[in-house]
Amino acid sequence: MSVGLYRSYAALLVGALVPIWTGSHASLVMPAADRKKLRKLRKAERERSATADAQDSDEEEEEEETTERLTREDALWFPIVGSCVLLGLFLLFRFLDKRLLNRILGGALALLAVVGLTRTLTRIVRSSLGPKRYNKSSKVRCRRLERHIAHWTDISLTTYSLGAFAVALGVATAQIYTTHWVLVNVVALSFAFNAISLIALDSFITGSILLAGLFVYDVWWVFGSQHVFGDNVMVEVATSFDGPIKIVFPRNLAAGRDFTLLGLGDIVLPGVFLALALRFDYFLARGRSPAPLRPRANFAKPYFMACFSAYILGLCMTMTMMHYFRAAQPALLYLSPACILAVALTAFARGESEALWRYVEEEEPSSQEAEKEKQASQDQSSPKDSLAAVESTGKSSNRDLPVECQVGEFDSAGDLPEVTPRLRQRANASK
Repeated sequence: MSVGLYRSYAALLVGALVPIWTGSHASLVMPAADRKKLRKLRKAERERSATADAQDSDEEEEEEETTERLTREDALWFPIVGSCVLLGLFLLFRFLDKRLLNRILGGALALLAVVGLTRTLTRIVRSSLGPKRYNKSSKVRCRRLERHIAHWTDISLTTYSLGAFAVALGVATAQIYTTHWVLVNVVALSFAFNAISLIALDSFITGSILLAGLFVYDVWWVFGSQHVFGDNVMVEVATSFDGPIKIVFPRNLAAGRDFTLLGLGDIVLPGVFLALALRFDYFLARGRSPAPLRPRANFAKPYFMACFSAYILGLCMTMTMMHYFRAAQPALLYLSPACILAVALTAFARGESEALWRYVEEEEPSSQEAEKEKQASQDQSSPKDSLAAVESTGKSSNRDLPVECQVGEFDSAGDLPEVTPRLRQRANASK
């Protein structure tokens, strides 16, 4: 095996591990209840001493981001939808001009690349400066426009985020026109980081269903599709499209040719499973901690580290088999069993199998949604309070009726609750 091939395999391994590690940690979010407790503790500390305020100055809360939660139904549909998309791309590249398709698809992905790179660069700057210094930077305020587009125009941007947008726009534009492998990798790694940090599996059962389905998907499209379509569909699409759907590294670095590649699916899909394992570690650590535990705190990560190690072994096995057989290998053939077995065996060894398989992440409402629900509950409780006041005074003109009325629904004529139809019929019969 040549030095160049060793180097390319090592580069692909590092390129896969970086977005998995960073994206998994970026997916950690402190629950709203813990954030509320932490704010109370900070307030008490500030009241006791001025130094506490200085110590906590850099521990500002992260901005809320909306995650896409995958359920069991989504996991079942994922390989089917993925197969349809893959086959569609294969047919397009077979019957249409590849250069034109690369321009069209590359332009569409470039728009996503600008958004993804902006978010990635912004998070890097925020982590480097600290939340408080980042939030105190100069801000550009976009005034809210009227009515139906108000939600999209009421935004506040920092100078750092505007700078990140400018850099992202330049990189995405250069990637379209040059298709240089370094720029392709930058955009692809940004996609992988954002996908792992923003896509959340709701349970380990869902994750196991997803990886098991993708195990079959990958094996079929790499090994079985050639017997039906005459070509290896997976390899044909991956090599025909020059866009950021894979990370590549040349065996001949000086000449920039003879590339080895790894698809983004082999990074992102096991990556969201590893992110779930890290969030489970965080859940267990929060249960053991007497005080609210910040996501950036140092806590035990047995499930994440076991799964992370299994991913490394699975990817190394993929590369070994690829070199031995001199042919493309379905990486999920090795990665899916490795990740599932890693968390299952770790739970068995720690006596936490029941907790692992019963663990379910509920979608937590954002602060704005929580405020709306709180206001709605207050609005709904006010008629009941009025009803209680009316009944306590004993001044109702219908005191002779049985007290079997519906609570909380008022008629338009007055303040008294409307009686049930059965009671109305009884009253009419007595007349």
